[in-house]
Amino acid sequence: MAQALEKLIDAMEQELQWQRDLAAVLEHKLDAMRHHDISRLEALTQAEQRLLDGIYLNAGKRNAAALQATQQLFSPPRPKAASARELAAAAKEPTRGKLITLAAMLRDIAQKVQSLNRINALATQKMQGYFQQIFSIIALSGRDIGLYGRSGKRSLPQQNRLVDAIA
Repeated sequence: MAQALEKLIDAMEQELQWQRDLAAVLEHKLDAMRHHDISRLEALTQAEQRLLDGIYLNAGKRNAAALQATQQLFSPPRPKAASARELAAAAKEPTRGKLITLAAMLRDIAQKVQSLNRINALATQKMQGYFQQIFSIIALSGRDIGLYGRSGKRSLPQQNRLVDAIA
């Protein structure tokens, strides 16, 4: 019984660390947006994806450990994993305290990550709006107003392509 709870505690501690790392990456991502550092933003987006993949894999471990602990602590065994609060109520100290503390810490960091995600989404929308304005200006700048050059010939319109603007 204690081994299943230890596996659950380990999985929760790992998840807490993953979530903290994700929050740090999201804060750095917002800073990169502020400074218009696109290469750093791309690197942070890749790091964010790796962390999300790790969190997803760890969630499977945590759910399996929670189900195993639920089946060992409750009689008759339940088909679904019990919540951390229910498991803590059925466990003895100091395991109970660890479970309650980890559950609260995970809840807090999840709220922080959710808030940072909202802020990053709003900043991304603003950046996309700015880029759209820039690209529309580039697209309109290729229009010729019909002036003649020194040789008396009408100049050819300068065409700006999106590829040139990105380079």
